[in-house]
Formats: sequence, structure tokens, C-alpha cells
Amino acid sequence: MYKANVKQFVDFVRSECKANGVKLMLRKRTYVVVSRNLKCSGYFDGINKELVVAINQRGWLGVLVHEFAHMTQWLDNCKAWKDSMNHPDDVDDWLNGKELKNIKRTIAVSRNLELDNEKRSVKLIKQWNLPIDIKDYTQKANAYIQFYNWLYFTRRWCSPDNSPYKNPKVYKEMPTVFRMNYRKMSDKYMKIFEEAGI
Repeated sequence: MYKANVKQFVDFVRSECKANGVKLMLRKRTYVVVSRNLKCSGYFDGINKELVVAINQRGWLGVLVHEFAHMTQWLDNCKAWKDSMNHPDDVDDWLNGKELKNIKRTIAVSRNLELDNEKRSVKLIKQWNLPIDIKDYTQKANAYIQFYNWLYFTRRWCSPDNSPYKNPKVYKEMPTVFRMNYRKMSDKYMKIFEEAGI
């Protein structure tokens, strides 16, 4: 049952990409490289119209759902997407050493984009009855969203091998629902991220 659902979902993503001029690349790798040699599990780029996912990794299906949900944000031109497109490369530029005014606000825009996206992702998992544990996925999503708050303090992207959604010392401490303070990182979560070496 689940395998059929996965195939149907992947076929649906393929058809949606084709219908909207988006190049879908499911790469047989453990990570992919996005702007300026930043390693990650996958990405959606609305400017270059690419959806890319590394599929030689555990959890690749969740990454595909997540990146496709970004594509739905782009297609819907939702507020979170529009806000993020005002300065699409600012966080990357800042991570690469460029000094920017209002970086805290810029990071918050990225964080809010991810929060909207993760809620969309959970809806897709439910809609397609995908073999992804929703509570587990939501914990990992919350860890990823909080990572944007952590980013402000570290000015460093996480390693693909030690991302907050792959490290159980981090994500297992997160709520199983989308109800937490996303605007500010609590001391409790800062300590968790620090001890995990994220």
C-alpha cells in the first residue's frame, strides 16, 4: 500500500514539475550542493525552476515532500514566499561574510517561510498517506525551524551529517505539533543545539 503511495506521489511531483516548467532532479547522492558550495539534502529554486533532492539518504521522501511544499508556496505566491523573495540571497550572503543590516529580521523571514512550508508538508504527507511518521516529522521540522534562530548566533550552516533534523539529541526534544515559540529561541533549546554541536 505505502510503496504504491510513494510511487504515486513521486509521479505527481514529476507531473507538477513538468506542467510548471520546473526541472526535477532526484540525485543518487547523500547530499546536493546549493549556492556557494552549501551542502544540503535538497532544495527548490523558484528563480532557476529546479527541484533537487539527494535520494541516497534515509528520509529522502520527507525531503522531497518538503521541497515540493516549497514549490507549492512558489505556485501559490503566498505571503511567506513573497516576503522571502524580497532578498532571496541575503542569508547566504551573510553566511559567506557579507555584513547586512537587519539580519535578524531577514533570518526571521526565512524561518517563517520554513514554518509555513512544514505545515504544508504535513498536509501532503496526510493527503498522500505517505509512510512518514507525522509526529517524528513534526519534531524534525520544529528542529529545522528553530535552527534558523540558532543560525543568528553561530553564523554557520549545519553539516549534512549533523543537521538538527538528523540528530536525535536535537529533534527528539522538540514538540510533536507546531506549537512553540518560533520568534525567539529559549535557553533550553539553545543548550540542546550547543551540546549537539549543530
